[in-house]
Amino acid sequence: MLPLLAQVSATLPQTSYNVSEILTPYMPVFYTSFLITLILTPIMRVLAHRHGVVDDPDGKRKVHTQPIAYLGGVSIFLGWLAGVTISVLLRPHNADQLLLNNIQVPPGVLLGAAVVVLFGLMDDVYSLSPKIKLLGQLLAALLLILPGALGLGNDFFLGAQRGLTGAASHTGPAWMILDPLIHYGYLSPDISPLLAYGAVGFSAMVAIFVIIAACNATNLLDGLDGLCSGVTGVMSIGYLVLAVYLAAQIMPFAGGSPVDPTRITLSLALLGAVLGFLPFNFNPASIFMGDTGSMFLGYICGTMILLFGQNGTIRWFLSAIIMFGLPMMDTLLAIVRRKLNGKPIFSPDSNHFHHFLVRRGLTVRRAVLLSYVVAGVFVSFGLVIVIVPTRLAVGIYLVLFGWIVVAAFKMGMIFQTPAKATNQTLNPLVVSDYKTPQPLTSPPTEAPPEKPLGPSSTIPGGI
Repeated sequence: MLPLLAQVSATLPQTSYNVSEILTPYMPVFYTSFLITLILTPIMRVLAHRHGVVDDPDGKRKVHTQPIAYLGGVSIFLGWLAGVTISVLLRPHNADQLLLNNIQVPPGVLLGAAVVVLFGLMDDVYSLSPKIKLLGQLLAALLLILPGALGLGNDFFLGAQRGLTGAASHTGPAWMILDPLIHYGYLSPDISPLLAYGAVGFSAMVAIFVIIAACNATNLLDGLDGLCSGVTGVMSIGYLVLAVYLAAQIMPFAGGSPVDPTRITLSLALLGAVLGFLPFNFNPASIFMGDTGSMFLGYICGTMILLFGQNGTIRWFLSAIIMFGLPMMDTLLAIVRRKLNGKPIFSPDSNHFHHFLVRRGLTVRRAVLLSYVVAGVFVSFGLVIVIVPTRLAVGIYLVLFGWIVVAAFKMGMIFQTPAKATNQTLNPLVVSDYKTPQPLTSPPTEAPPEKPLGPSSTIPGGI
C-alpha cells in the first residue's frame, strides 16, 4: 500500500499537506477494524459450529469434505463497524477548512449495511430465496440514498445533476447531444430545468442499480478460499489511493471536500476488516464469510462507487467502477453465459473466472493469487483514468471492456460445453483440498490411511 501511495503523492499538486499528513488522522480506523475482526473471527467460528451454521459439502460445486463454519461475514461487519464508530472521535485532515470537529459518516450508510448483513445472515441460517435477498438489497439501497442528513441523497443527486447536465455552464456530457438539438430548433432552450429533474431521477435509479449489482457481484465471486476477501482488499487499496489523491487535489482549490473524510474512513475500515479476516479464510479455509460477508462487501464497494460520483466528475465515477472490474466482469459474463445457454440468471454454475482457472490446472491458491493480480490490474487502470482527460478516460474504458469480451469468447467462458460422461471415480483426499480431481484407474483394495486433521477438517480449525 505504501509504495502505491508514494507513487501517487509524486503526481500531486504542491499543497501544505502530503500523503502522510492526510492519512495519519484516520489510521486508528484501520487499526481498530483490523484488530476487532482478527479477534472476533475465531469466536464466530466456534459459535457457528456450536449452532450448526456451517457449509456442508455436496460433492459437486462444494468440494470441501468437512463442514466449514459460516458467520465470518459477521466478524467482518463488526470489525468494519468498530472502525467507523471510532472515527467519530477523530478530526479529519481538513477540519479547519471545513469547520468540522469530527469525521462524519452518513447514518444511511450504516443503516443500509445493517440491512444487508441481516438479510445475508438469515440466508446463511435459513436459505432465503433470491427474490427475498434482492428485496433486502433494494431496501439497503433506498436507505443509503435517503435525502437530508441521513443518507447520500442530496450530495449524490446534485453531483449527478452537475455531472450529467452541466446545468450552469452547458459543459456536461448530456449537452454534447442537447446543444445541437437546441441550436437547430428541435428542443427548447428551457430544457435545462427539466433535464435537471431528470438527472436526479436517473441518478437515483443508477444508485439502486449499483448497490444491487455490487452485492450480487461479490456474492458470485465468493467461490474459492480467500478469493472474495482478498480481491476486496485489493480494491479497497485502490479506493484509498483514489480518495487520498482527490483529497490532496481538491484542497488547494476548494478548501477541501466534506466527502473526503468519509471516503478515506470507509476505505480504511474496509481494508482493515478484510485483512483481519483473510488469514482465517485463505486456503485451506477454516471459516467462510457466507452471504452475510459477500453481500456486505459488495454493499460497501457500491457505496464507495457512489461516493466517488458525488462531485459530478464522471471519470472519478468510472475509475471507481473499473476498480470493481473483476467482480463486475465475472457477473456480466455469467449473465450472458446463462442467457446464451438457456439457463435462468440466478441458476448456479461452475463456469466463473475462478472455476476456469482451476480447470486449467491451477491450484486454489494459485488461482486466488492470480485473481489478486487481475484485480490489481483493474485498480491500476482505474487510477490512470483519473489522471487523463474525461473523453480519453471513456475511450480507455470502452477499449478495456472490448478486450475483456473478446478474451472471454476466446477462452471459452461464454458458451458452455457439456462435460463428457466418465466412469472414473474421484479421490476425495484430493477434492477436499480444492485441487483438480485426480482419477483412480481402479478402486482401492484397502482403506486409505487416515488423513491427519488439518485446519480445514477440524471444528476448532487452524488459524
